[in-house]
Amino acid sequence: MAADSDAGLALVFVLGFLIACAFVSTLSFLAGLGHRLLFLALLAGLASAGAIVAGWGTVELLAKLVFAASAGLWIGLMLTSISQILLISGLIIIVDFYSVFLGPTKKIIESGSNWIDYLTINLPVFGAPAVSRLGVSDMIFFSLFIACSLTYRLRRVITVLAMTVSFIGTMIAGIAFNKGVPALPLLSISFVSANADLLYQRFLEEQNYNKEKHIG
Repeated sequence: MAADSDAGLALVFVLGFLIACAFVSTLSFLAGLGHRLLFLALLAGLASAGAIVAGWGTVELLAKLVFAASAGLWIGLMLTSISQILLISGLIIIVDFYSVFLGPTKKIIESGSNWIDYLTINLPVFGAPAVSRLGVSDMIFFSLFIACSLTYRLRRVITVLAMTVSFIGTMIAGIAFNKGVPALPLLSISFVSANADLLYQRFLEEQNYNKEKHIG
């Protein structure tokens, strides 16, 4: 199968997505750092910026993944209720659609601004002279949802697998339509779908606890 065909490109891109998602998911142990995650995110952000200037592709990739993992875990740990998680899950669908098709993401891509190098992750591509990119923000929310799965005892492994498949699905859609496709809508849907019953159960438990606390 030719690598320049749609199916061929999808196949050579898949491994890069799998590697990136697997790497970030293994960094979930960093959640134990608590607020020190902000310091780690800052260091990783500076390292990625320096690597872009120096042209160190591998260092840039690793630094951006560590930055996204650290930032996402910290934000996830700061969420204090299932209601907040569900609200964010819904809002990012709307915001990402707007950003990609009408808003800042669309404008940055069309302008050819160098900011695109800082806001995206160049995933490893095997067997084809092509570039596969994923937004840093997409991986931040990937890590955020992992943090939520840890905090609220959700299905971590299934969540990671479902979200990884969502990225691959978005990538395939982008190749098929030959245009940028927002990744967060499908990511959010995959997270909620993988944990729908548990999220509903935790939500009810949360509401009952708040009622008892208010009565008490």
